[in-house]
Amino acid sequence: MNRWLGPGLLLAVTAGALALRLPSLDLRPMHNDEAVNAFKIDGLWEGDRYAYDPQEFHGPTLYYATLPFVWLSGARDFDHLSETTLRLVTVAFGAGLILLLALLADGLGWPATLGAAMLTALSPAMVFYSRYFIHEMLLVFFTALGLGAGWRYAQTRQAGWALLTGAGLGLMYATKETFIISVAAMAGALALTWKWNQWQPGEQCAGARPAGSVGKTAAAEATPVRPTSGSSTGQDVSARRGLVSEWRPLLTHAAAALVVAIVISVLLFTSFFRNLAGPLDSLKTYSTWLHRAGGASPHIHPWPFYLERLVWFHPARSPVWSEALIVALAAIGGVAALAGRGLGGASVPLARFLTFYTVGLTAAYSAISYKTPWCLLNFLLGMVLLAGLGAAALWRAVRPRWARIAAAALLLAAAAQLGGQAYRASFRFAADPRNPYVYAQTVPNLLELASRMRGIAQADSAGFNMVVKVIAPESIWPLPWYLRQFTHVGWWDRLPADPYAPVVITSATLHAALDDKSAKKWLQAGVYELRPGVFLELYVEFELWKRYVATLPRDREE
Repeated sequence: MNRWLGPGLLLAVTAGALALRLPSLDLRPMHNDEAVNAFKIDGLWEGDRYAYDPQEFHGPTLYYATLPFVWLSGARDFDHLSETTLRLVTVAFGAGLILLLALLADGLGWPATLGAAMLTALSPAMVFYSRYFIHEMLLVFFTALGLGAGWRYAQTRQAGWALLTGAGLGLMYATKETFIISVAAMAGALALTWKWNQWQPGEQCAGARPAGSVGKTAAAEATPVRPTSGSSTGQDVSARRGLVSEWRPLLTHAAAALVVAIVISVLLFTSFFRNLAGPLDSLKTYSTWLHRAGGASPHIHPWPFYLERLVWFHPARSPVWSEALIVALAAIGGVAALAGRGLGGASVPLARFLTFYTVGLTAAYSAISYKTPWCLLNFLLGMVLLAGLGAAALWRAVRPRWARIAAAALLLAAAAQLGGQAYRASFRFAADPRNPYVYAQTVPNLLELASRMRGIAQADSAGFNMVVKVIAPESIWPLPWYLRQFTHVGWWDRLPADPYAPVVITSATLHAALDDKSAKKWLQAGVYELRPGVFLELYVEFELWKRYVATLPRDREE
C-alpha cells in the first residue's frame, strides 16, 4: 500500500464518522448524568477548584477537557451554555479515537486498521455515546492512547513512546475509576501472550521481533558475548551482565512512564494543587465502588446484559438492533491470532494480546453485577480491533475473484446496516427506551415543561427572578439544567409547611393537590414525565397563569 494511502483513507473514515456524530447534538434531552457533569463545568468556568468526590461522580479529565470548548463557544455565562457545546467534547474524542488507530497500523496492517476504523465509525454504540456528555468516551480514547503508545514503544524502545504510554495511563486513572479493570486486563493479557507465544510461537509479521525476543534492544542484539578463557562460567557471567544491561533502559523507561502517570493524575485530582486531598480521595473511592460492584446499587443486571445489547436486542414494537457483525469478525480475528495463522503481515503477539485483553475485559464487565450500557465501550474497542483483523483474514482466505466480490458486497452491506442503526439510534430513537443504549433517559416531554417555564417567566414582572419551588423526594436531574436561568429556585424533598410560590413543581408521588388546597388560587397547569414512570406536576398562581395565557397565540390558548 502506498505510504500515504492508508493515512488518507483513515482521515476519510474520520470525516465520515463526524458526519454521523455532529448533526443535531441538541436533539436528545440531557441525561441526568450529563446535567450533573454540566454543573461541574460551571464551577471550573468560574475559576473554582475541582474537588473530587469519592462517593459519587467520576474523575476530572472530562471537565478540564471541556473548558476549551466552552471558551471557544462564545457563551457569556453558564445560562447561555448549550447542549451542543458540551457534547462536542465527546464527539471530538470519539472521532479522535479513530485517528489513534494509526499507532497500531504497523502491527495490525493497514487493511485491518482501516477495517477497525470503519467499524468504529459506524458502530451504533460508538456513535451514540460519542454524542453523550459523560466520561466513557474519554476513558476509551485514553485507553487506545495507552495501547497504541505502548505498542510503538515495544517496537522502537524510544523513551518518548514510554512517556506517552504513561500519560495515557495517568489520564485513564483521572477519568474514571473503572480504568483499573482495563489495566488489570492489559497485565493479564501480557502474561498470557508471553505464555502462549512460548507454547505456540506461530507466524510473525514481517520485520517483527520473534516471540521470545521481546525486551531486546537493538544494541543488545548486536553485541556479542565474549568468552572468558573458553570457560562456560565466564560465558555465563558475561551473559548475565548482558542481560542486566539489556533490561536497565527498559526499567528506566518504565519508571519514567510511571512518574508521568502519577504526575498527570496528581495535577488533575488536586485541581493543580488547589485540592490536596484529591489524590487520597481517588484511592478511597474504591471501597465505595467495590461495594456497588457487589450489588449495592440500583444498576444491577445479569451477566449477559452487555452482550444482549450488542448481539441481539429486540424489545416489543421495535426494530432489531445488532452489532453481531463486529462480534463475529472479532471472534474470527481472535481465533486467527491464537492459531498464529491467516494474519498476513500483522503481528501475531499483538493480535494475541488484543485477544486476551478483549476476552478478559468482556468477562470482567459481564461478571460485575453493577452495569450501565456505556461501559461496554471499553471492551468494544478491543472487539473492533480484532474485527479488523478478522475481516482482513477472511478477505485473504477467499481466493476466487467472484467469491471476493461477493464477500466484499456482503461486508459492505453489513457495514451499511450498522450505519443505519447508528443513525436510527442517534436521531429517531435518540431518547426511546427501545434503543439498547438509552438508559434512564430523560423523556422529551420535559422539554415542554422547560419551554412553558420560560414562557411563564416572560409573563411575570420578576422574569427569571421569580420564585420557583421544586418539591420531589426522588432525583429530579436534569431539571436543574433546564431551570438554570432562574435565579430563585428552592429545592425540597418533602412538602414544606408553606409550599406555595408563583410556580411550584412537585413529584406526582406527593399527591400535592395544591389547586384544591388553595381553593383554586393555584392551578395545576400540567403533568410532565421526567424519566419513564417519574412524573412532575406543575402548579402556577392563577393570576400569573392568566397573564401567561394572554401571551399565547390564539390557536394555542388553553
